[in-house]
Amino acid sequence: MALTPDDDLEVDEDDLGAVVDVLAELTAAGSGWVNLRPEVEAGHEPPPRSWLALIFSAKGDAVPFATWTPPAQPGGRVTLGIEHGSGPRALARLDDHELGLGPGWLKVADHPRRGLVVAAPGDADPADVLWWLLAASHALSTVPLSGAWRASVYRR
Repeated sequence: MALTPDDDLEVDEDDLGAVVDVLAELTAAGSGWVNLRPEVEAGHEPPPRSWLALIFSAKGDAVPFATWTPPAQPGGRVTLGIEHGSGPRALARLDDHELGLGPGWLKVADHPRRGLVVAAPGDADPADVLWWLLAASHALSTVPLSGAWRASVYRR
């Protein structure tokens, strides 16, 4: 059974205020999460993956899928995840784009199919964390992204 989001926000990278407000709300509550799906630039949509590629490929989808989760308790860490199709060693590629992890950030996982998971300090500025998550998604995308995103908010 799929969960239905409590809110769906259409977001443009030039105005992230509404999403930053939601991140602050979820951080204060210590629960919930936000899924972020980008829009692909027109004319660059990837073809559907065959079932063979889904089963045997060591890569994720061409279009990244990002997740933000607040700390479960005060002083905890924000968890960020990006499923992507750019292959292994995503964190090394992000370093090449000057998007390496900041002070106090930790790599949790860097798997070519399941994606990249990092933890940021819970007191990190939500706007900075969100900017990194979107910029890293751009860098790991194998198709050009338009800058428009859908943010699905879950308050559970």
